[in-house]
Amino acid sequence: MLTKSQKIKLVIELADILKNNTSILFVDFSGLNMGEIIGLKKELKKENIKFKALKKSLLGFAFEKSGREEFDLSSHKNSVAIVYGDVASDAIMAKIVHKFSVQTKKLAILGGFLMGEKMLKNAVVVLAQLPAREVLLAQVVQLLMSPVSGFARVLDGISKQRSGS
Repeated sequence: MLTKSQKIKLVIELADILKNNTSILFVDFSGLNMGEIIGLKKELKKENIKFKALKKSLLGFAFEKSGREEFDLSSHKNSVAIVYGDVASDAIMAKIVHKFSVQTKKLAILGGFLMGEKMLKNAVVVLAQLPAREVLLAQVVQLLMSPVSGFARVLDGISKQRSGS
């Protein structure tokens, strides 16, 4: 059992996390064993993303203290953790957590705040399933080049037709 001073310290720490991080996910980790939690933390740490178990009863106070819009987890019965990092890690964070949840079938994404917006589980999963930035850029370049390459094929066909006549 936490003492009152420990609870106050924890609320201040959580409020600081909520205030200073735009990328935050809430996950249910109740089915994970300690080895799996350590494995997840190692994967997250590679990208400078942190994982912290929290007391849901103190989270409301932390939201109030941080001034951030609340993400209601009061009806959730199981253990909840917060996964957080800097702005550059939004999609990476979602991908790591989603991949881990699919592999273990024990971790559940509850939602969070990504790209400055409140997101429910489904939106986080969609973000996690997007291709990498480089793949998306290659697809855009391919879309832009397809009319040009089609036009070049038409011109080539016309020139072959004329030279053959």
